[in-house]
Amino acid sequence: MSDLKQIASVAIYPAIGIARVGNSPDEYFFGPEIPGAHPEDSGNFRDNQGRIKRQAAKFRLFGLNEKGEVIREITAEDADDGKISWKVHVANKKAAWYRFDQAFDIPASKGEIDGVSAIASIRRNPDIKDSQRTQLVIDPGQRVIGGCNENHDGKKPQYAFNTGTFFSKPVYLGELRTDEQGNLIFLGGRGKTESHPPNAPVVGFGNNPGWHDDTADGPVDASITINGQFFQAKGAWVIVGPPNYAPGIQAFVTGYDLLYQVAIHLKPRKYKPKTVSFYEHIYPILERLNLNQWVNAGLARDFGWGSTSDYTYPELVKRLSDSSDANRPLRQAVFARFRNPDYKVMEGNDILPVYGDAVSFNLQSQDPREWMAILPFQYDCLKKWARGEFVVGEAPKAKSWEQMSASERAHNLTFAALEETTGGPFHPGCEFTWPMRQKIMYQEPFRIKRRTENDDNWGDQLTSSIALAPEGPLDGSAPGDITRWMACPWQTDTSSCLSAYNTLTGEYLPTFWPARVPNDVMTEEDYQILASSDSTAEEKEKAFSLRKRLKWLRDIIYTSSYPPKLISYPPKTNGRKIFIHKWHDIGIVVRKLLPGDPTLFPKKVWVETGRHDIKPVDENDTVLHNRSPEPPTHR
Repeated sequence: MSDLKQIASVAIYPAIGIARVGNSPDEYFFGPEIPGAHPEDSGNFRDNQGRIKRQAAKFRLFGLNEKGEVIREITAEDADDGKISWKVHVANKKAAWYRFDQAFDIPASKGEIDGVSAIASIRRNPDIKDSQRTQLVIDPGQRVIGGCNENHDGKKPQYAFNTGTFFSKPVYLGELRTDEQGNLIFLGGRGKTESHPPNAPVVGFGNNPGWHDDTADGPVDASITINGQFFQAKGAWVIVGPPNYAPGIQAFVTGYDLLYQVAIHLKPRKYKPKTVSFYEHIYPILERLNLNQWVNAGLARDFGWGSTSDYTYPELVKRLSDSSDANRPLRQAVFARFRNPDYKVMEGNDILPVYGDAVSFNLQSQDPREWMAILPFQYDCLKKWARGEFVVGEAPKAKSWEQMSASERAHNLTFAALEETTGGPFHPGCEFTWPMRQKIMYQEPFRIKRRTENDDNWGDQLTSSIALAPEGPLDGSAPGDITRWMACPWQTDTSSCLSAYNTLTGEYLPTFWPARVPNDVMTEEDYQILASSDSTAEEKEKAFSLRKRLKWLRDIIYTSSYPPKLISYPPKTNGRKIFIHKWHDIGIVVRKLLPGDPTLFPKKVWVETGRHDIKPVDENDTVLHNRSPEPPTHR
């Protein structure tokens, strides 16, 4: 085709792809590729035996002209030899890295908050010394694949990342495949978490000696020859995270929002919003408060269906999107509820109703980062909106793949992948943590900078000054360098990310990451009552009631009775260990349509599905009352 002659370079999109673990041996689904299009799966993200499917990350190749503009998608059909050559290298370095204690880039970690010492994190597994520490690194090396429909059934061993070991025991981190157009399909691990020695104790949410998981990350490269010209593509990165337990419910601040803020720091003239659009910059912030009603009962009470602060209610949206002075007091009142991201003063009752990077859990600290704020660019947009300095723009509507230009496709692949990740708080996080907000991490917006040498020795203790220094551990990344900052293993963190640690603040809020790790859910039983034409109005109202929302981690961390009780030690520690082995039996919250009168109940609800029976904890155990589950800086 003629436009092939205009190609001056090629690049991989998404720039950062997200895969997720699952215990289904064969079935998988693709992560989102179109922004605003909620992930869907006919089996509610499980196979016919109830096992969780892995989320696959697909990578595509695009051609750019001399100006660096995307002009077309490239497939294997465009190659002289009929294939794109892909190269991927992932690793897991968690057990060999340093403990997670607190984000190193906040004042408290630098010693800038009165009465708080700077954080110095020791190595994980400190008893393993010198050359023996290589046993803690799971690194299978790189794999290369090319052609169309290669390894379509996953049976070819040369494409599996299965030669890395943990104390000499092989650990599977995923595999490569290609589709019918020669695009790369990456599948991650199967959620298998083990310890050396076997059955090692679980001591906390993030730093468990002897344990490893099968999350991973690393660079993705590609090359292609077109009309006799060889192209080495601008590379991408893949991150393997835990399952998405609430597909389509977005975090208050998404991973895309976070990296967009970094892009503004890197190239402000290109990325800083020149005009504030209500539907592009304001409505998504407000909508997420409503959307999270399905994963936290406090958010349902404050921002959900029928509440006075349901910012998605059509009549209220009409007023919020009006820039006239008549609605200026309303806009100003909504803006005043949001916490300022400069974190200069304590704003504990403001939005977001979310714990922050410096949370102490007894809420007695004087650090404003006890709670999380939206990002600076979002706050600036809200400020201008409140003043009436905005345009309405277009209401959100997802374009189909066919409707998008090549440039839109390339951009939206990264947008959609990161839109379903969490951009904070970072204690440590879900898919990635605080290093991702450091501009030193990137070669350009959204693309991870590569580290040619693999030097992980930064001394016996890691501090903020070391971590943030030029030529330090953030100045370029090698395989495993993104996920090494995360909890080890991920299951102990996921089962510890609760809400309302101090019940004096209420029984539901603040929360952590309900969009990925739900707190309170609508059960399938209550959904059936709501959906049934035989149910009375009273029965439906009761089924929809917040008092009927059950704890997602019931029978693991909480009792299954109402009101739920948080189990004390040792059952809480045992609950984390139960989750290591039962993470695939927990419900996945999925979108369902609700028939009936749309004035009484919403047309769409999110419902817990696929939950398997879990041996309940002893409901007679002593419960925690107004005390931290662990010492400060731990969950």
